[in-house]
Amino acid sequence: MQKKTMFNFLQTKNPSCSLDLGSTWAKTVRLARKGREPQLDRVARIVWSAAEHKDFQSKGRRIKEAWGQLGLKDKSVISSLAGHSVIVKRVFLEKSDSGDLESKINEEAGQYIPFDISDVHLDYHILEPDPESENQEVILVATKKKVVQDLTQVMDHSGLGLSIVDVDAFALSNCFEFNYPELTEKPAYLLDIGGQHSMFAVFWKNQPLFFREMSFGGKQLTDVIASALEVDTSRAEALKLQGPDALSNQDKNRINSECGKVLRTWASEIKRLVSFYQTSVPAVKQAAILQLSGGGSLFQSVGSILEEELQLETRHMDPWKKVEIKSNDFDLKYLESIKPQFCVPTGLALRGFI
Repeated sequence: MQKKTMFNFLQTKNPSCSLDLGSTWAKTVRLARKGREPQLDRVARIVWSAAEHKDFQSKGRRIKEAWGQLGLKDKSVISSLAGHSVIVKRVFLEKSDSGDLESKINEEAGQYIPFDISDVHLDYHILEPDPESENQEVILVATKKKVVQDLTQVMDHSGLGLSIVDVDAFALSNCFEFNYPELTEKPAYLLDIGGQHSMFAVFWKNQPLFFREMSFGGKQLTDVIASALEVDTSRAEALKLQGPDALSNQDKNRINSECGKVLRTWASEIKRLVSFYQTSVPAVKQAAILQLSGGGSLFQSVGSILEEELQLETRHMDPWKKVEIKSNDFDLKYLESIKPQFCVPTGLALRGFI
């Protein structure tokens, strides 16, 4: 999605290295430029402990170590914000020339943002005008300055700077748009299942029309597996990501039964959100495909249960479908196993190419 750069602190050229700081994992993607097309150059992930996730210095140290191991020379990265730390509003303003419209946005933004306007970073994107309408649609994006300061502290401890701060839903949409241009003429549902929370978006005609954070995530499945098998969370996380094939049939059945209950609850929440979306945007038809991403989507029955419950074709998004990958540079089997976790960081890295 083409849009105005968000919170453009240090940008001097198009960057290509992303750092996605999730609640459970940090993920980085670096794209190199081959002609006009992107080529996968580096990819890595770091799992946080509960203590590290809350400590800026520890997170910075882990990132710095990873940078050294990967041999990365990038000193600035694209990162993102998600959840309640970001407010996104679609507003309609009377059409005027660009200078007047910008002044009007700055004057009227306060009535749409539920924070003190002096305490936020504000950005906006002016959508393509409808020639039959007297109004101009604008996307406003705001986040509290404290949230960006916290992100900056992590970067300071890691020896990195921020070139762009984006929004997870926009990054996910960028990844989908770049890799699946043939699917953008019809509405598509995107569901990124993170550790603590998930992001649901409706993408159509080169923009996310609607998105919401959802209060479920892969950690719920990890906790269910740990409880059902009486194992620690690290073992449960491995079983979630790698599959329970090595377990007895009895243990497999127990995991599938307990996790199935959780997934059906997720499906009910998605149904309610889809119903709300259709009421909010009645002109847009229901999507036929649900594109899955995020670490929580790696559990083997997520796709089949959501497909059955939602009556939608369900696929895993491939973040590197249109990105060149040199087979001699990567373990392709490993890349295949981690693809769904890297849709948001790839969407961020693509900011240097889109």
